[in-house]
Amino acid sequence: MKKQELRAMIREEQKRLSEEYRQRAGAEIAMRLVMYPVFQQVETVFCYVSMAQEPDTRMILETAWSMGKTVAVPRCVPGPERRMEAVVIRGFEDLEPGMMGIPEPKQGLPVLDGYKIDLAVVPCVSADRSGGRLGHGAGYYDRFLHGQTMYKFGLCFDELLMDNVAKRYAPGSAAATILAGQGIGPVEKQIPMEESDVRLDRVITEKQNYNARVGGEDVAEELRNDFQKTGLFQKLRGLFGK
Repeated sequence: MKKQELRAMIREEQKRLSEEYRQRAGAEIAMRLVMYPVFQQVETVFCYVSMAQEPDTRMILETAWSMGKTVAVPRCVPGPERRMEAVVIRGFEDLEPGMMGIPEPKQGLPVLDGYKIDLAVVPCVSADRSGGRLGHGAGYYDRFLHGQTMYKFGLCFDELLMDNVAKRYAPGSAAATILAGQGIGPVEKQIPMEESDVRLDRVITEKQNYNARVGGEDVAEELRNDFQKTGLFQKLRGLFGK
C-alpha cells in the first residue's frame, strides 16, 4: 500500500474515534509521557500543539512548565522549503492561530537551535512498534528532526497503531475486500519508510510504551511505580482529572 493511500485510510479511521475515547486515551497518553524517566530528566522539551484529532498535548506542556523545563513548540516558516523552527514559549498566551489554523508561537519570541533540544514530542497520524511514523505528509517534522540527536517520541492512539489497523484490514475481512476492489492493499503492520523519513525512538499509546530501538514493549514499571509515590504525581493526577 502506498503511503498516501495509507494516510487517507487512517484519516477515515480517525473520524470514527469518539470524542470520549479521544479525551480518555489522550489523558492516559499524556500521563504515560510525563511519567517516563526521559521526560522527567530532560531540561528542554520540544512538543507539538495538538489539533482536535490528535492526542491532546496541553497537559504535557503544562506539566513541563510546572517542572521548570524550557518548552519550545513548532512554527512553520513560509516558503517552498517547508521548514520548521522551535520557538520558546512560557504559556498558552504566547500562541496565536498560524498556518492551517494550527496554534503557533507569536512573532518576536526566541528561536531555539535544534541541538539544544533534549526531547522532541511529535504527532503521528499512525505509527508502528519499530518507530515508523506516518505524518501529515508535508515533511516538516522529518526535515526538522533529520540529523538531530535528541530523543524523538511519537504519540499515537492505540486504535491507530499499525498493528491494530492491520488486524481490522486482515486478508479476507470485509474491509480488506473493499480496498481490494479499489486496487488498494494489503495493509501491513509496518509503515513504509523512505530515506528522508525519521524513525522515532519511542511510540507511546494509551495502553503501552514501545521502545522502537529494540522493537518491543518498554514498560519500565519499577520506575513508574516509584514515580507514583511522589508529590508531583499527586499534583498530576489532579491536573489530569484522574
